[in-house]
Amino acid sequence: MLGYTVGLVLHVTNIYNMIAFYKGDVLNDPEVKRFHDNQFRFLTIWNVYMQVIYMALGLSCDVLTLTNQGKDSSLLKSLKTIRDPLFTNIVMPFSITVSLTFWTIYTYDGALILPPSVDKTITTTSNHIMHTYIAPLVLWEILFRPRKRPETHLGNLLMINLYAAFYLVVIIVGYLEQGLWVYPIMDQLHGTIYFYGVVGVPLITTNVAYILQWYLTDLIWKGDGNRKKVL
Repeated sequence: MLGYTVGLVLHVTNIYNMIAFYKGDVLNDPEVKRFHDNQFRFLTIWNVYMQVIYMALGLSCDVLTLTNQGKDSSLLKSLKTIRDPLFTNIVMPFSITVSLTFWTIYTYDGALILPPSVDKTITTTSNHIMHTYIAPLVLWEILFRPRKRPETHLGNLLMINLYAAFYLVVIIVGYLEQGLWVYPIMDQLHGTIYFYGVVGVPLITTNVAYILQWYLTDLIWKGDGNRKKVL
C-alpha cells in the first residue's frame, strides 16, 4: 500500500505541474511546442500513465483486501485479473526499458533523446520522477508482493511485443505526418544500419526485463507465491 501511495503522489503531482506549466508564452518556443504536441508519442509518457493506472488498481486491491479481511470479493477478483498482467507484461518490463534507455542516451548526449529547449519545461525533479524513480517503484512491487511464475510465458511475451508493435506504429504515423521522428536520435540515424538498433535494442531489453523479473521473484520468495502481504 505504501509503494502505491508514494508512486501515485509522485506521478499525479508531476503530471499536474507539467500540465500547468505548458501554458502561455512557453509554447512560443517551437521546440517546446513540438514536444508538447507530441508528448503522447513518447514511451516515457505511456509508461507514466500505465504506472498510474497500475498503482490505482493496486491500491484499490489492497484497500478491498483490508476491508474484506483478506477475502476475495467479486470486485477484488476482477481488479486482480487486470492488475497482475498489467504489471507483469507492461509496467515492469517497460519501466526498466524506459529508465535504462533514457539514461544511457541522455548521459551520452541529452539532445539525442530530448530537444535542448525542453530543459526549460522539464525540471530535474520531474525528469527523475519519469525516468529514475519508475525503476525502484517496480522493484518495490517485486519485493513486497508475491507472485507465481506462469506455466508458460508465450501469452505474456505476445502481449509485450504487441504493445511494443502498437507503440512503433504510433511513432511511425507521427513520422509520416510530420516528417520527423519523435526522438532526435532516430532522425540522426535514419537511413543507416544503426537506426534498427535504436528500435531493436529497447525491444530486446524489454523482453529480457520480463524474463529477469521471474528469476528475481523466485530468488526473493522461493516458492512462497501463495503468501498474502499488504504493504
